[in-house]
Amino acid sequence: MLLELNPVGRSNIPDMARTASDLESDDAEAARFLRAVDRSIEPAQPRIGGAPITLPARALAVGVFDRRGGLAARDARFAGWFDADEASEAASQALRSGGPALAPLTAADGATTVVLATAVDTSLAWPLPDEVRAILATSPPGGFAMIGYRPFEDRHVAGRALDSWRLTPLEARVMLGLISGGDLVEAARRAGCGYETARKALKLALRKAGAARQTDLVRLLHAAVGGGDLQLSQAIGLSSALGLSERAASTCVLMALGLTRNEAAATLRISEHTIKDELKLLFGRFDLRSATDLSRLTTEAVVLMGLAGNPNVTVGASWGALRPLRFVNRPGGAGRIALSDFGPASGDPVLLFHSATTGSLLDRGLVRALHARGLRPIAIERPGFGLTDPPPHDGPETAADDVLAVMDAFDLKRVRILARGGEYVTTALGRRCPERLRRVVLVNPFTPYALDSRWDGFLNGAKRTFTRHPHLIEPLARFLAQRASPRVYERLTRDALRGSAPDTALMACPDIVDDYVESARLAPLRSTWGFVFEQRNYLTWTPPPLPDGSRWTRLVGAHDVLYRPGDADAVWEAALPGHRRVGVEDGGRFLHASHPDLVADELLWEPQG
Repeated sequence: MLLELNPVGRSNIPDMARTASDLESDDAEAARFLRAVDRSIEPAQPRIGGAPITLPARALAVGVFDRRGGLAARDARFAGWFDADEASEAASQALRSGGPALAPLTAADGATTVVLATAVDTSLAWPLPDEVRAILATSPPGGFAMIGYRPFEDRHVAGRALDSWRLTPLEARVMLGLISGGDLVEAARRAGCGYETARKALKLALRKAGAARQTDLVRLLHAAVGGGDLQLSQAIGLSSALGLSERAASTCVLMALGLTRNEAAATLRISEHTIKDELKLLFGRFDLRSATDLSRLTTEAVVLMGLAGNPNVTVGASWGALRPLRFVNRPGGAGRIALSDFGPASGDPVLLFHSATTGSLLDRGLVRALHARGLRPIAIERPGFGLTDPPPHDGPETAADDVLAVMDAFDLKRVRILARGGEYVTTALGRRCPERLRRVVLVNPFTPYALDSRWDGFLNGAKRTFTRHPHLIEPLARFLAQRASPRVYERLTRDALRGSAPDTALMACPDIVDDYVESARLAPLRSTWGFVFEQRNYLTWTPPPLPDGSRWTRLVGAHDVLYRPGDADAVWEAALPGHRRVGVEDGGRFLHASHPDLVADELLWEPQG
């Protein structure tokens, strides 16, 4: 594995205002759309950006100190994790630089971690949960706060992450022991088993997670609890936050990404001997016991950096933070597939395909409607979306292969499918294995651009820009993924739905807004590959003909802001002979949210006679 190191100080976030100016003389409509997107970003928002992260509130701890370093207040987690005097001394040293800073600190269990130290007034601008804010409110004038992040010290948070890999109880105990203890000897002791038993359990855990080595497994589990994924570009911020050289910080990130010493050396264009020296210095400075310890420390530090500087971070026990995340490895070791399995295991399985701008988090009203009918919703993230890896090679077949891999992993012989996007995947499955599809419902499916007559409104500004300037798909996707906060996603969604009265009415429901925004934030969690691939693919895609469409339904909202009802009737009738078309006169783009019972009933519909 060889990674490219971004030049220091050079932003890789596209400049939409400049792009719009360059485009003005050739395409004024596209330029206006790009300017509207650029204006949607808060003017005061720094141009640094970051991947979307949703942290569990139970993984955070907070302590408040007066200006002399005396403890003023702390929550139970902070009291259990840290000694107050040691925390105060560490924070006082870190805050000499003036701004928010990371301070290394030895926890009560002997592990070295980091805490984020800052003035209380500064921390109040961060996305912290109410219980943390209540403690910050007790601060005396001039006080400072310390925030710790240790997700695997909370049994509930750790359990959810470990469940995503379907680990056995023994494998889970060994994993927790490894993260907390730093090496396999200590992991075996904490798991209550022998070293050889722990080694075998760890080997199985690595295989289930698709991780190359222990350091990579720590990183993947941090991502599973909501901490996001590491990127080499974060080394620059880590260098400043911990007072490391750029090379030392890059070494931290590369080792946490699961690279070997040889691979890290090749990436940084230095010798393996130099990498060994860097690791020796890091281990000594932070009192680390292993590369696994370094991986844990690095991921905790990067998460806390994001809390202070990434506008795309949210914290709390939200619907999104509680999604039942699971992973399935692709056959042949070509990556992993992420999904949300909302259960119950005894339910009739329904595979849900997300739209091009969302991930595997479902509207909770739809989940309730499906559960009420004995169905088991399983939302699969397509290649390059959310936490699903991009495929090793471009091609639409990987998405269908992923669905079949999930079905085989969960022993699902036949399934129902509800598709709000990914029509190319659904039709591919219909051609390859129609016998495994009990029922398929397409919600406002794609209209080929050659037939599309709807180009008005904000949402179609994106469609128009992509069809005329395909080279802008990737930079626009990257711009939004790195710059858009939850508030920006909400504002863009409201703008997109403005032409649909039913959809606009939905935006008055906080749960529906929260669910959609959180799902939209999941889509570019690791990369924008999925969105970019699909938008390019749809430039020329038309639905292929299937021999029999009698088990298929198209739900079409009369007020859909993206496609004009009727434009694609002929092409879908040719592709799905005998399918059922259901027009929804009081529905728009978000039929899954406005008419969840209708959508769920359609999945169970059977032809008479």
